[in-house]
Amino acid sequence: MLWSILVVSSIVLMVIGLLRSFFIGYTAIPEFVEDARVGSLYLLAGSAASLAAALWSFLRGYPHWVTACVAAPAVLIGGVALVWPYSLLRHIVAVVALPGAIAGIIGGMVDRGYRRT
Repeated sequence: MLWSILVVSSIVLMVIGLLRSFFIGYTAIPEFVEDARVGSLYLLAGSAASLAAALWSFLRGYPHWVTACVAAPAVLIGGVALVWPYSLLRHIVAVVALPGAIAGIIGGMVDRGYRRT
């Protein structure tokens, strides 16, 4: 239960960051630059939460696809946010990464972890 709350909180932080930093083009208006900076901080916090959830799911013994789906937003959105902070590419990658994280939550709730080998 706590694991799924961590994944949901990472998704919420990333959505807030994406909404906050959404603008088309780059203009040197200080409000836009500040919104992009704050949105990037939300994205990085969501990426950290997503990586923590992926590590937790790996340690609990979830299937590897669940761990990969949970880590996808951190790798894709967080990576693009670090490399291109003023690009709309992070919004495009979110179309793939966030539904993947939701699929990871569903798979993790169904499997419940702690498999015997």
